[in-house]
Formats: sequence, structure tokens, C-alpha cells
Amino acid sequence: MADPSKILARVRACGANILLDGMRLEIVNPSRLPEGASAFIRQNAKAIAAFLDSEAEFEERAAIMQFDGGLTRPAAEYLTKLLLSSPPAGADRADWSWFVSEAAKAIDHAIPRRAA
Repeated sequence: MADPSKILARVRACGANILLDGMRLEIVNPSRLPEGASAFIRQNAKAIAAFLDSEAEFEERAAIMQFDGGLTRPAAEYLTKLLLSSPPAGADRADWSWFVSEAAKAIDHAIPRRAA
């Protein structure tokens, strides 16, 4: 199976884009894509949709931390990556949850806030 992030990068490099409307993919500027690209996108639609859904969740969480929490954008993205990450192989899920919570507290206290 192809990597959805690489598919999106190639599509966007052509001047097109793929949007997720519910669970339906919409290709923006499909005429800019090379022949066969639309069929390839359809073949990988489930993986692309799942990737776009997780990308949207990431953006939403980072924006909330940035605008409501007062974090800088880089700090908000860093914390979002941590919060959405899976535990390392062999790690207990409860231990990982505790670690992420403690790391988030440390980041919350250590990272400078943007000016109000």
C-alpha cells in the first residue's frame, strides 16, 4: 500500500489537493494531475481518508492549544504530536498515559506563551 502522506505531497506538488468531505474524498484541480492519478487515488482512498482525518485532528488540537492555551505554534504542534503518539513497543498503556500527562504538564509550565 502506498504512503498517504507521500500521495498527498505529490498531488499538492502538482497544484491539486485532496479534501475529506465526511468520509468522501474530493479532488481539487483534478485537471492538474497526471493521467492515472485519479484512479490511483481511488485505489488508496481509505488510507488517504484516514490520513486526512488524523491530519485534521492534529490541526484542530494544535490550534486550540495555540489560540485558547496561548502556546506558540511550534510548542502547540510539539505537544499535539506527543498527545497523539502511540506508546512505544512493549510499553504499558497506563504507564504511557501517565508519562504523556506528566510531559504535558512540564511543557505547559516551561514553554513560553505568545504575547496577549
